[in-house]
Amino acid sequence: MREIMREAARRGGEVLKSYFQKRKDFMLKGEKDYVTVADRESEEKILEFLKREAPGVSILSEETGGKRDKENFIIDPLDGTKNFVMGIPFFCISIGYEKDGKIISGVVYDPVREEMFEAERGKGAYLNGERIRVRENRFFHYAVISTAFPPTATGLISKYLLAMEEIILKTSALRRFGAAALEIAWNAAGRFDGFFHFRLNPWDVAAGSVLLEEAGGVITDPYGGKEILKGDIVGGSPEIHRELLEIIKRRMGYA
Repeated sequence: MREIMREAARRGGEVLKSYFQKRKDFMLKGEKDYVTVADRESEEKILEFLKREAPGVSILSEETGGKRDKENFIIDPLDGTKNFVMGIPFFCISIGYEKDGKIISGVVYDPVREEMFEAERGKGAYLNGERIRVRENRFFHYAVISTAFPPTATGLISKYLLAMEEIILKTSALRRFGAAALEIAWNAAGRFDGFFHFRLNPWDVAAGSVLLEEAGGVITDPYGGKEILKGDIVGGSPEIHRELLEIIKRRMGYA
């Protein structure tokens, strides 16, 4: 299945590369939520290939929707649309494969850098064919953390700022990149140490979750449970995740 997902991601990536750095018209599909022709054409290429190569698998995708069944592809044809529109080279395609309620495998493809992150449950995580692991950092004060906060989730902003303040003071750096799936993949590759995100969608999380776990990391909901596809997540290497989760629970009321 990974081979099929990998090829589907590459086909979507060719669409995104053809539009990137050109003038891009966008539409609003919701409050402060962009969509472009590139999102939709990328999705068309991905779905066309997956439906032909794996016709029995249900599809849940950002632009056309769908529903989850016993066996599913969970797809974001362009994660980081605002970055893409603004010419910021940090966006990706994310495809997760779910069976019987468990994410079995995932690919996250960065077409700008031509980096293919992929993982399968029990078989490790890889970047362009080379094994990857989370960074071996046990010290929270050396950690580099990433975050994202959807501007529509205004009800959480005051608690989020409390957590963010403490994390800024206790770590080496806090970053906001703007493409959650790629951030999780970068964490799996050891490029930073942990992350916390809120109000994501299943297609933002599915592929990255198996990547991180197969790279030796931990991803949970803010209660420390496994309801990660609901969209509120905390992750990182085991030691960093533990300290980050404690702050999120205490500061944001997830105890």
